[in-house]
Amino acid sequence: MDKIDVVIIEDDPNITQIYQEIIKTTTRFQIVGIAETLKTAQTIIQAYQPQLILLDNYLPDGLGIDLYRDLISQKKKRKMDVVLITATDDVDSVREAMQLGCFDYLLKPISFDRFQETLQRYLNLNNAMKAYDNLNQKHIDDLFNLQHRKQQVNLLPKGIEQVTLDRFISHFSRHSGQKFTVEHVSQSTGVSKTTARRYLEYCSTHGLIVSQNEYGKVGRPERVYIKY
Repeated sequence: MDKIDVVIIEDDPNITQIYQEIIKTTTRFQIVGIAETLKTAQTIIQAYQPQLILLDNYLPDGLGIDLYRDLISQKKKRKMDVVLITATDDVDSVREAMQLGCFDYLLKPISFDRFQETLQRYLNLNNAMKAYDNLNQKHIDDLFNLQHRKQQVNLLPKGIEQVTLDRFISHFSRHSGQKFTVEHVSQSTGVSKTTARRYLEYCSTHGLIVSQNEYGKVGRPERVYIKY
């Protein structure tokens, strides 16, 4: 599965280092740029079009929330989600962040666990968005619950667990372009063939990988799985 590109906009190198260490514990995220000013941030965002921006509000040359407001007005093709990080705890600032659509609002000094929770919730929401082609009311309710930090509900169908699914996704991400049979994946992920087949078909059905039949010289065709 594609990685989530992250840009960090923070003028304190020590805080930036903390963010980097936490983000590196989750393999689905990759940091593509770091900026200490709004001017540099604008250049980096234009170049990389990140999916997630960790945005400090008070920067040497202006307010981070003004940058976010500008990004919204530009109506870029790729939606960029923002986690606003600030020492400002007044109601008006929180209200404005909510109105603009910030994914989350974190107060400094940031709690390690709270920051990790934000990243995991963002990852869960992205996975859930990709898991369904069509949504019923329950799916929609669950997505909004993830967005607003209500009790998280498992959006995956019975028999599919997030931890195991992430293992399969990681396996194919590391071996992009290579074809694997059920037996190979079973050995690589440490699950039974029956379990491997269930997860492989789930991933294939939801567009995370591609499945196809390969025909040999004799015998029945063999089903293989690949991530392009």
